[in-house]
Amino acid sequence: MCDLTNQQAYDYYDELTEQSAKDYWLDFLKARADRGFPGAKAYVDKIEWYNNKDQ
Repeated sequence: MCDLTNQQAYDYYDELTEQSAKDYWLDFLKARADRGFPGAKAYVDKIEWYNNKDQ
């Protein structure tokens, strides 16, 4: 799975409806961001902003 781009991981997240599956891809991107993988934090921020915008 290392060949996956951040965009592909985000697309998987975005296409899914089951929360546990969405959580998997969000955790995947968060782990990348924690390791300093370029661009991953921007996708995590995008997901978290969207999830919190209605609160």
